[in-house]
Parts: sequence; C-alpha cells; structure tokens
Amino acid sequence: MTAAGRRQGSWRAMTAMRRAIAALRYVNNELTRANEAIFRPVGAPRPRPHAGASTSSTATAAATPERTSQAA
Repeated sequence: MTAAGRRQGSWRAMTAMRRAIAALRYVNNELTRANEAIFRPVGAPRPRPHAGASTSSTATAAATPERTSQAA
C-alpha cells in the first residue's frame, strides 16, 4: 500500500467523524428544543393578577370572620 492510499483512508475517517459529530450536535439541539417545548406554557401567556387585587381578596377573607364574630 502506498502513502497516497493511507492518506485517502484518513480523510475518509475524518469525514466520517465530522459527520458523526454533526449528527450528534443536531440530535442534541433537537432534544434541547423538545425539552423547552415541553416546559413552555401552551397558548397565550396568562394575565398576571394586579397587586391590589390580591390584597383586597385577602382583606375580604380576613374581614369576613370578624363580622361573624361581632354579630354573635
């Protein structure tokens, strides 16, 4: 076997390794996208409650037992 024959085989091996690395990168990217899609909420984002709305419902719930205890 001549030196030219060895060089030809080495570039084929390098090409195969580059293709394998490219395929692994592609699979990794697809799995990353799939993982992000699983954990991303579906549809439009839900509206955030207003800061005043959460305190008013807490105040209403706290005021209700006081009214019943005062009435008794």
